[in-house]
Amino acid sequence: MSDEIHTGGLIRKQMEKEGREAEWLADQIGCVPDNIYWIWRQKYIDPEQLIKICFHLETDFFAHYSEYIRQRIPSSDRKYIVGENIHIGILIQSKMNEEGRKTKWLAKNIHRSRSQVYRMYDYKHIKTELLISISILLKTDFFSIYSEYVNRKIREKCDKL
Repeated sequence: MSDEIHTGGLIRKQMEKEGREAEWLADQIGCVPDNIYWIWRQKYIDPEQLIKICFHLETDFFAHYSEYIRQRIPSSDRKYIVGENIHIGILIQSKMNEEGRKTKWLAKNIHRSRSQVYRMYDYKHIKTELLISISILLKTDFFSIYSEYVNRKIREKCDKL
C-alpha cells in the first residue's frame, strides 16, 4: 500500500534535512545510537517515545497518522481537548461510552479479549498500529490529540528561547 506511514523513515528524513546524526538524537532522548538506527527501521514508534522525538526535532510526526485517519473516516470527532497529560485509554473508554458501545464489540473488532480491552483503558499510551484500528472503528482521530500536545510543547519550548 503506497500510502502507508513509515515513521522511522520520516524521522530519518527529518534528521537528514536538519543535518543531524543518530548520536545527537540518542543524546537528546537518553539512549545509544544503535537504538536510533533501530527506530529508523521501524514502521511504527511507541507514542510515548515519539512524543520525545517530536519535541527534540520540533516536528509533529503524529500529523501523518492524523491525516491517514481523516482520509479513512467521514468526519473526525475532534472534541477531545488535551490537558497537561494524555491518557489515551480513558479517552477510548469515554468514546465507547458516548457511543453506547460495549467492550465486547471493541474486543471482537480489534481481535483482543475483553480483559485485554479493560486493561487497555488503564494505559496512557497504546501501540500505534492498534490506535490506528481503534481510531477507524470509532471514527475518531485520536492522533490529533498527540499532535495538539506535541505542537503545544514545541511552542512552549520556542517561547522560552
